[in-house]
Amino acid sequence: MNRLLLVCLSVIVCFSISCTDKDKIPKGVLPKDKMEKVLWDMIQAERFRETFIRDSSKNLKAETFKLYAQVFDIHKVSKDEFIKSYKFYMSRPDIARDMFDSLATRANRRREELYKPQTSDTAKLKMDSVAIRKADSAKVKIDSIKAAPLPAALPTPVPPPMVKPDFRHGRPPLERLKFDSLRRLRFQPKKTS
Repeated sequence: MNRLLLVCLSVIVCFSISCTDKDKIPKGVLPKDKMEKVLWDMIQAERFRETFIRDSSKNLKAETFKLYAQVFDIHKVSKDEFIKSYKFYMSRPDIARDMFDSLATRANRRREELYKPQTSDTAKLKMDSVAIRKADSAKVKIDSIKAAPLPAALPTPVPPPMVKPDFRHGRPPLERLKFDSLRRLRFQPKKTS
């Protein structure tokens, strides 16, 4: 009889546990959408610190925590509330995976928006601004030409020496390659002794 009562009691407990809402968020834990927004802003704060705070005299960890405190103030969340929520979501990988997937999708969408090709309107606008700049510089050049005296004779440019390369198998021999001051490859003529 005791065994039957124990089995019935365990079955009732199992049914009651299995019938509870798995996606129910306990009290004191941030809702999924708010937690997602807070995490997004914290990621952005971290990126800001990495990009713009380069002063070696500052404690980077302290600067990061200052930025996190600003994020908490913006979202009206306490640090303890965030930590409790973060621990809850990390203990539930099914919910956390969805949340981090949506954060990754959001980041990819922003990246695509930043690096998408320009529309014809913005390209036309840039072309117009370039044309205006060129027109302004042309006026300045015309005025400066009138004011500046012309030299008596213009120096003629000296052409580079013509050297017929002796290529074997499509490449120049290594002993004849040297770098000039501009770090470009030039062929040097063979030294004849």
